Amino acid sequence: MVISKSNKGNLKKGQKVAGIAFWLESSIVVAKVIIGLLSGSLVLISDSIHSGSDILSIVTSWFGLKISQKNANKRFAYGYYKAESLGTLLISVLILFAFWDMATRGYTNLSSLSSIKIPLFALGISLIDAVALFFFGKYEIKVGKEVGAQSLIAMGEENRTHIFSSGVVFIGTLAAYYKVPYVEGVFTIVISLLILKIGLTALKSAIFTLMDVSPGAEIEEKVSAAIKSVPGVEEFFDLRLRESGAFIFGETKVGIRRLVDVRRSHEIADLVEERVKQEVSQIDSFTVHVEPFKSNFQHLAIPVIEKKGLDSKIAMEFSRAPYFLFVNIEGKDIKGHYILDNPYKEKDVRAGLSVSKLIAKQKTGVLIVSEIGEISFYALRENLVDIYKFQDGIARDGVREFINNGLTKAERAEIKDRAL
Repeated sequence: MVISKSNKGNLKKGQKVAGIAFWLESSIVVAKVIIGLLSGSLVLISDSIHSGSDILSIVTSWFGLKISQKNANKRFAYGYYKAESLGTLLISVLILFAFWDMATRGYTNLSSLSSIKIPLFALGISLIDAVALFFFGKYEIKVGKEVGAQSLIAMGEENRTHIFSSGVVFIGTLAAYYKVPYVEGVFTIVISLLILKIGLTALKSAIFTLMDVSPGAEIEEKVSAAIKSVPGVEEFFDLRLRESGAFIFGETKVGIRRLVDVRRSHEIADLVEERVKQEVSQIDSFTVHVEPFKSNFQHLAIPVIEKKGLDSKIAMEFSRAPYFLFVNIEGKDIKGHYILDNPYKEKDVRAGLSVSKLIAKQKTGVLIVSEIGEISFYALRENLVDIYKFQDGIARDGVREFINNGLTKAERAEIKDRAL
């Protein structure tokens, strides 16, 4: 399996964002360590350790996205997409470690007070950390969702909490400077609990993806709608979707009428795959298995010149017929019928093509007609409508002849239909 250009582009975009995050957070961490040591702020030093774990997460994400870009080979036939999920798993562990470290330090600081020097520098770096990483975190989440990179989303969610952790540093620094007890320790524990939630969410996401979890009901509904939109697909079943790193793999079985030849069946399967990938861009591979459709149900269309139901007289011309009678048949029994006006009967050119599209939209499988033009004939065949000839009479007779296998299937356009 070779990774498509669009998918490889998505992975490279995610990798680029991870690289920017590395340099941004590295600069902030260095500044926090230096200022924390000079000022004596324990909460700032603690937060720099927390940010240090973020850098490890970024490196992990970068390598995961980098490895995911490798094409499949004999040993890894489905590619390296799950390397990104493994990276997310490691990131979640690092985030949980940051939680434990901060919670421990917060508990320790409950019973002690820091002696703060140069408070303005400590307060300033906490504000820079809050603003820069909050907005960059939003950007990481946006890109992560666009390319389907769980590790970027996890890092973005964690980075957005820096507005809280930096708020802790800011308030804790002020509290320590003015000798207010407990505040620094309590705030550190609170932010550690927020980090715990993010770590557990990332851990759950990584484990579920590695276990081939379904991408969810919304994606399944989009895929189902795309499959149903393909002409010739009478039914589909056994739809399966699974996440694999930043992308989705899937498969389904489609039922196609037995009369459809092998070449056309493969074309329908290819069209199903194409429509599904257009609808859900994260899908990298979608396998379609063709099965013979088994049903006693038939939906017929007949051009008629009057609105008398099954007793309507069949129109000689297809595209200029005033009405179309649609009949539902199950087995050898007529189950119902309805009539639609032909809105294209007065159209100057290509009326037959427009009428053919109308017939196809009604999910029609069979057309009984006296004569039909070449354009109409092939347009209906393209939509897998079988065409049968019935020269003259009322619709009921034509339907009965069809039920009793008395009609001849048209293999080419035979026509006097003047409005092609």
